[in-house]
Amino acid sequence: MKSPMILVSSGRTMGSLSMQRQQSALYGMCLALSGGTGVLSSGGDARTLAARCDGLLLAGGGDIHPSRFGQPVQSEKLSIDPVRDEEEQALFQAFFSRGKPILGICRGIQAVNVFLGGTLRQHIEGHSDCCHRVRCIPRLAALAGAAPIVNSYHHQAVDAVASSLHAAAWAEDGTVEALLHETAPLLGVQWHPERMVPPLCDDAAGANHLPLFRRLCERC
Repeated sequence: MKSPMILVSSGRTMGSLSMQRQQSALYGMCLALSGGTGVLSSGGDARTLAARCDGLLLAGGGDIHPSRFGQPVQSEKLSIDPVRDEEEQALFQAFFSRGKPILGICRGIQAVNVFLGGTLRQHIEGHSDCCHRVRCIPRLAALAGAAPIVNSYHHQAVDAVASSLHAAAWAEDGTVEALLHETAPLLGVQWHPERMVPPLCDDAAGANHLPLFRRLCERC
């Protein structure tokens, strides 16, 4: 069987001579363990990329500009890149319109919600660089467990859920931690599953969230 090719979105940072693309190597390693091949996005026509790749992983990174969900900037703690916002929205629309599988991680779940018409809370406390328990609906519990301890590296969070999505997990304070689409092969999680795949990385004491990557590859 052919290994599905998964496009992984990337962040941008200014180098000494030019703009650089960056992303955690753990994404590619997890996709490889799941039978897929990760391809780092470095720009290009979104429709062409969606035609050639089998799935999309909207990866973690900085914050989404509030103008994307109809709000002025209200937090000084935002780290935004409008170019990445525009690029990822084009990628999302190209893959989503073709019915191709999409997995959103951390920033990615927020992006999915915004691109489908939802909103975000611009800043919340207590979710940065820590671990906490979440409660999952049965459909997600089959992949991540019913009440797993997960890592947390965010300060933006899902607020109003887009009409075509539904919440699939919640933190103990009520923060939405996962989203599923009603019909499309689309899943978003607020935690970083690539950092909970022993022996690659073990943020949450032995939890193994590789099934989330396997689901993406299998849907391809």
